[in-house]
Amino acid sequence: MHLVVDAVVVRSGSSAIVIEHLLRGWTQEAPDDEVTVLVGPEGPAFTVPDGYRTETVTPPVRGPAGALWLRTFGVRRAARALRPDAVLAAVPATGLVGYGSGTGNRGLILYDLRHELRPHQFSRRTRLSRTVSWSWTMSRADGIYTISERTLHDLQARHPRLARNGAAAQLGADHVDDWPRAHGAGGTPYALAFGHFGNKNADAVIEGWARFCATDPTWRLRLVGMGSADRAAATERVAALGIEDRVELMPWLDDQQFQDCFVGAGLVVFPSDFEGFGLPAIEAQRLGIPVVVSDDPALAEVTGGHAAVARSTSPADLAAAIAEALAATPEQLEAARAFTDRFAWRRTARVVRTSLLASD
Repeated sequence: MHLVVDAVVVRSGSSAIVIEHLLRGWTQEAPDDEVTVLVGPEGPAFTVPDGYRTETVTPPVRGPAGALWLRTFGVRRAARALRPDAVLAAVPATGLVGYGSGTGNRGLILYDLRHELRPHQFSRRTRLSRTVSWSWTMSRADGIYTISERTLHDLQARHPRLARNGAAAQLGADHVDDWPRAHGAGGTPYALAFGHFGNKNADAVIEGWARFCATDPTWRLRLVGMGSADRAAATERVAALGIEDRVELMPWLDDQQFQDCFVGAGLVVFPSDFEGFGLPAIEAQRLGIPVVVSDDPALAEVTGGHAAVARSTSPADLAAAIAEALAATPEQLEAARAFTDRFAWRRTARVVRTSLLASD
C-alpha cells in the first residue's frame, strides 16, 4: 500500500503528536507500506519515521492566500502526482477541493467537535471557519477516524449522515514507554496540571489546590503551558490565596522539558471540561502516576475507572479528589497501568489502514 499523509497545515501541538505516533504505529503494523508525508514550507512539525518520505509543498505566494492555496490546489497537485492507494488528512481543514482522481480512498482524522459542543470557548471567526471547512471535507471523505469512542458518539449524534463513514481509532499510550524515567527519589513532591486552553480549568485547579494546601504542608503544583497573560492573571490569584510558595506557573515547554516534568510528577490533575481523548490522563496512568479527572466522557473512556473523579470543579471537590488520588495503593496504580495496554498506536494504525483499504 502507498499512503500519502496530508500534513501541510500541521503545526506543533496535539495534531503533530498524534500524527507522529500514528506513523510510528504504522511502521509496526505495515512495515512494507510506502508512506509519503506532505508538509508545508516550514517542514514537518513532528518526527517522520526512517524510511518514510517527506515532500514539501510550497505555495506560490505568502500570507492567507498562500495558506489557502496550500490546503487546496497545493495538496491536490502533490497527491495526484504521487498516485497513492489512499490519502489520509491529518486534520479536517485540508484537502478542501479533494485530492483528485487516481489518489485512492480519502480519510481524515477528527479530534473532536468542541467548537460545536463548547462554542463559547472559540471566537466567532473560528467557529464559522470550522463549521464550513470541516463539514465540507468530512462530506467528501471515505473514512472519518475519530480519536475516541466519545468523539464518534458526538459525530453520530450531531452528524448522523457523516457518521456512516466514521470509525473510532483510539489513540495509543505506549509512546510514554520511551520517555526517560525520573532518577532517584527525594526533593519536594509536585503535582502537574495544564494551563492552556479554556477547557483545562486552570483557574479551578488553583482554587482546589489552595483548599488542598490547607490540609497538606508539602506538595507543590506545577501549572505548565501558560501564556504570559494567563500567567500574570494566575500570579495575582495565587498571591491572593496565599499559596505563592506552593505553585509554580510555567510557560510552554519543549518536548524534552515536558517529558522530564511529567515523569517526575507524583500526581497529575486534569479536570478538563471537554476532551476529544485526554492524552495526559492515560499517559499518567501508563507511567504509574495517580491522576485526578473530571467526569468528561472521554476521560472516563481512557481511564477506565482507575482515576480519582472530581464530582465538580469546586475547591472542595477538587481537594477531595486530590487526596483520594494520592491515597492510591501500588496495586491500584498497577491496575491503572495495565488498563492502558489496550491503547496502542499500532492498533490505531490498524483501524485506519484496514478502513482505507476496505472503503469503496
